[in-house]
Amino acid sequence: MTLETDGWLLISGGLLVALALLIWWRTGRYDIKGAAIDSVWQIARGRRAKDNPTAIEDMAQHIGSAPTHLGKARRTVFIILGHFIAQALGVAALFVAAIGLVLLVVGWFWN
Repeated sequence: MTLETDGWLLISGGLLVALALLIWWRTGRYDIKGAAIDSVWQIARGRRAKDNPTAIEDMAQHIGSAPTHLGKARRTVFIILGHFIAQALGVAALFVAAIGLVLLVVGWFWN
């Protein structure tokens, strides 16, 4: 079974879109802005409880669980670095998704 050009364009476009979705999914856990919005939404809906901390409270507890000030500073730096790297990868994933969608459209209309 051989594929023509349109088939390869469709496959490569679909794989690029899937890769972009995978990048967004994996970098979502490092997004401080998203965690803040999720925390506000959780409090607004009245779902905040002692045994169910918000995402921001979870990050603060993770930082606070370090035994030394140096450990707390190190965890804070890594959380902030992870946030900025996740933002950069999110922008890259946007471009990858756009290229994948262009390939899908070109593959769909290829004669």
